[in-house]
Amino acid sequence: MKKFTILATTLVASTLSLSLVNNISKAEAASLVPQQEGEIALTNVACFTGNCISTVPFGYTISSEVYSPNYKRSLLFSDKSSTVNNYPNQLNPGLVIKFTNPDAGTNPTAIENWFRPVAIKANGSLVENGELEVGQFKFNFTQTISELELSFFDVEQNGTTILNVNGVAFNEAIASGPDSNIKKVKLTNVDSFVIKLGSIGGNFKTGDGVLLKVSTPEPASILSLGALALTGLFGLRKSKKSSPVA
Repeated sequence: MKKFTILATTLVASTLSLSLVNNISKAEAASLVPQQEGEIALTNVACFTGNCISTVPFGYTISSEVYSPNYKRSLLFSDKSSTVNNYPNQLNPGLVIKFTNPDAGTNPTAIENWFRPVAIKANGSLVENGELEVGQFKFNFTQTISELELSFFDVEQNGTTILNVNGVAFNEAIASGPDSNIKKVKLTNVDSFVIKLGSIGGNFKTGDGVLLKVSTPEPASILSLGALALTGLFGLRKSKKSSPVA
């Protein structure tokens, strides 16, 4: 019976991983951003909406980190700019995160899902009704990702930085650019990374919001993505030194 249970669990995980691969479009074949819009489950922050999307089937988890004494740990969403979304708090329905179309300042390609931070002040109030995209997050992968591409949307002032990769200080600042710019950074052999998205204040009234997309750009990586759920099931993990791709 024990062997059967393990086998059944393995088959479920395998089906889940294959389903994940089969349902990702070619245009977004290697995107690690859930294609369902909604709040992303964080390991250390309670779900604001009461209905969060797990990233475990994608082979990673995310934790939110403190980046300012004046702000709480940020929330994170998967969002598509072409849709209008309202997310009421499960405990206080009068507190609502509102994503408009067009957004107050950060509008990526309408058909793509991006990670979208939501800054929350220390007193629990929302900034711009939840449309200030600032936060700091740690991504932990179930197994080493041989090549990872980070895309940053709308970095208009200093502050957005890759702080840490595989537990080692990295401090790669993302250069600012004009409105709606997209900057990309490639990393290799990644087990984890810490990233600061956006910045408070500066040249803008409340701050500079930035969105993130995480993907594996090589087509061959899709097979690895499909295997992540299985490797996570057995606790397999490799560690390698990370290095930027030239």
